[in-house]
Parts: sequence; C-alpha cells; structure tokens
Amino acid sequence: MSGRKTLPGVARVRITGDDAATQALLDALAEHFTVTDPDPYSGGRSYLEVDTRPSAAPHGTDTGIEDDGPDMPRASKHRPAEVPSTVAVMMARQINAAHLHLSAFRDLVQTYGDGLVPEWPKLGQAPDNPVDQTLSTASRLLYELREWSSHTAHASGAVSVLPEIIAASEEQLRAEAVLYPPGGWCAVPGGTMPEPGEERQEESTEYPITTQLLGPVPEKRYSARASGRSVQRALPAAAGTPAAAVWTAERALYGYVCQHWEAPGDTPADLAAAVDGLDELADTFTSACTSVLGEIRRRVEEGLLVDVDEDAFTEAAAAVRVQLGIEPDRVPKLAYALSRVRQAVAGARAALPAAVDDAHAFDALAQARALGALDGKTLTEVRRELGRERHWQRHRSKTRMPDYTAADWLRRAMHWMHAAGVNAYDHGAHLAAERHPERSGLPIGTPAAIEDGGER
Repeated sequence: MSGRKTLPGVARVRITGDDAATQALLDALAEHFTVTDPDPYSGGRSYLEVDTRPSAAPHGTDTGIEDDGPDMPRASKHRPAEVPSTVAVMMARQINAAHLHLSAFRDLVQTYGDGLVPEWPKLGQAPDNPVDQTLSTASRLLYELREWSSHTAHASGAVSVLPEIIAASEEQLRAEAVLYPPGGWCAVPGGTMPEPGEERQEESTEYPITTQLLGPVPEKRYSARASGRSVQRALPAAAGTPAAAVWTAERALYGYVCQHWEAPGDTPADLAAAVDGLDELADTFTSACTSVLGEIRRRVEEGLLVDVDEDAFTEAAAAVRVQLGIEPDRVPKLAYALSRVRQAVAGARAALPAAVDDAHAFDALAQARALGALDGKTLTEVRRELGRERHWQRHRSKTRMPDYTAADWLRRAMHWMHAAGVNAYDHGAHLAAERHPERSGLPIGTPAAIEDGGER
C-alpha cells in the first residue's frame, strides 16, 4: 500500500490485493475515517481516498475541530479530451512543468519565508497559514490535472498504456518517459521543455561519459596548466571520461581563486557562502579520494591491477588519509573545521574602513577619476572596475612605478557599499561617510587607511 499527500488530512491510497483483503482493509478504515469506494487501477490495484478531516469523520464522531472546507474538484474523474497526440503530450508536459515550478517555489518559501512552510512537517501536521494551505491546494490540483492529462494522452494514442511509477511495468515506465521526460528541465536555470518525440535522458550538472582512457597508466602525470617532459595536459585529454568531472571542477575553482586575485570585494554573505561551499566541497573531496583509493586497493587485492608497488601505495594512501584527517566513523577533520569557521562568523556585519587621516587623500581629481564615474553603478560593476584597475597597475609596474590610489578608493567604495547594504553606488553618501563616519550610523572597523600597505 502506498499513499500520497494531497489535502491536509486526505490520503490517496493504492491497494494491491484480492477482493477479500481489500474489503477487510476498507472495513477497518471505515470505523474511523470516510473512505471512497475503491476504483480499479492498473496493475491489479485498487484506488481510494481516506479522508481524515473532521468534516469527513463518520456520523456520530466528535473531533472538536473545525471543518477544513468543501471537497476539492476531481479533474482526474472528468472524461479525457479529444486532441491530437502531440497536443496531448505537450499538455502533460506543461502541467509537469508547472509542478516543477511549484516545487521550486516551495523551496524558496521554505528557505526565505520565515517558517511559513516547514521543511520537514510533522506527521499529520496540517498547514497553519494561508501560504502553506494554498501551496497544498495547488499541489493537489496540479496532481489532478496531471492524472487527467495522462488519461487524455492515453485516449489520444500518444501512449499505449497509462503511465505509472510505483510497481510499474516496462511499458508503463516507457509511457511515463514519453509524457514526462526525466531531468530537471524547465524549473532550473537554462532548462528547456523537450518537444514531442525528442529523446533526452536528463538535463543536469552531471558530466556525460562518452569515452574512456585505454592502456596502462601513463608515466606522465596529468596537469591543468603545467608543461614539461613529465606532464601532459589533462584537458582535453580527459574530456568525456569519468575523470572529466574532477578536472572541470578544478578549472572552475581555479577561476574562482583567480577572480579573487584580480577583483577582491566579496560581501560578508559571499564569504560565508564560500565557506559553506568549501565545507561541502571538503566532504565531497574526501569521499572522492577515499573512493578512488579504495577502488585501487580493491583491484590490487583481487589481482585486477598488476605491476603496482603495493608497499609504496599503502604508505602513500595512508599519508593521504592522514592529510585529509579521516578517522573511523567520524566526520573528516577538514570539513568539520570549515563548519566551525562558518559558525564563528554567523551574524557578522561589514564595517566601514577606519577614517582617512591624510587630508591629501581627498584630492578632488583622484576622487573624480576613481569614484565619480561610478555613481549609480551596481556592486558587481564596481568590483569589476576594481579588477580592471588592479590589472592595469600590475602591468604598469613592469615599466614604471604603479599608482594604486584609485584601486584603494575603489576598495573603500565597496566596503562602504557592504556596510550600508546597498547595491547601487552613491558618490555623495560615500564621501559623507568618509568625512564623518561617526554620523553615518554604520559600524566602523579598524583596518589601515590604505589596506594593502603599499605592498602589491
């Protein structure tokens, strides 16, 4: 028996069993709840609803709780529409897309809605606010439309049987894939809805494996950027192989590091998000390392990998485990340490840099060149401008003395935007805060006025 949540207090049940077993269960449920007459369903199952709401309790049962309202419409009980098969497929996919979007909306409300929709509701817990109630109702209605669309697709000849997921036959699974292709399409950024007849297994961040590296382990090691007689470039050599995901991740993380070198200026929330990501990355990286080491060890022990220096491998693998801080039945030390970093900075706020003591630092020409043209630009644009300035001065230093005055002011502008919590630069408000920080109402930090200390 399986159930799906619909309205608060209403369970949709499918029963697999003979008539006697089904009737025995109905009799037991009917003593406490209102149960619909079972309808035949595919695969030798019966379909029914168990309504546990107070208004649906058997006659004479006093629950002491108010009625939840009238019954919802049952679109799935309406006769299928007569439409072309391609139209029926797109109808089903549009409803599925709406369901995906509703799920994404629910996730956003759970994250930012201050508990309006609990992430893990308690068993039998009914929605206690209009937002959660509406979400539950919308979910039920979409499911009803999905069932009706499936019957319409079946009646139109788009699929030979009604689709099914639970205890489904191969033919039912194929029908499910025709109407609702797998993958996070439509609800994810860049997702697109597959057209009728388009075979697409999935749209996700997974890296498809199209080839594998053959032959013995090469003497030359793979590297992302190094060159020489003892190395070979990992990409594109490893592209399309099982190892491609590792090298693509390395490239993305290297880009993140380079971005910080060229254009620092993350907000406190950006830094916290990075620590959270590194925490999970450390955990995933540890799992990847232990998985690869374990697979090598298994093949060596089973005689499937020969010509390996087993003593050297055992010693090196143990050293890796020590470096990763792996202990039996415990969280890896690196991931645990990063999670503690995140706990330490929870609730932190950005502050203004210490006041500029040198009156010459407010030279109007420098201000106009560094900041005046940025009025109204977003934090991302200011950060990008800082990157250009730093990059230019670094190249300029090869032939003459660099001048980081503009870069210093750009950094201070970003720190002011961080502290003020604004996404559009205001030249006048920033300079007012620089001249009289105590009047700004913002927290004031204690870094040096020129943050890099002249060392570039």
